Amino acid sequence: MDYSSFFEVADQLATTNTKKIHKLYYDEKGAILRISYDLLDGEYIEISENEYSMCHQKQNDYTVIDGKLKFTPPKQRTWNLTQDELRRNPYICNK
Repeated sequence: MDYSSFFEVADQLATTNTKKIHKLYYDEKGAILRISYDLLDGEYIEISENEYSMCHQKQNDYTVIDGKLKFTPPKQRTWNLTQDELRRNPYICNK
């Protein structure tokens, strides 16, 4: 068997190494909706592999501001209650 024709055809095939680009889709407030390789409807920015690694598990901590991905963790919530205002407080005598 002569395999030379196979190798001739294989040498002519052009293999292109295409790099996948992460597209981060967001809403009008800048909240992240989804991250995809596909071209979908909606506003998106292209992010690097490092940015993807940072935000893919913590999407609620990141926001798109002026077309750039920014770290915006939620503000700490405090209730500002005193001991007397707690209904079932075992440390004070509720009357």
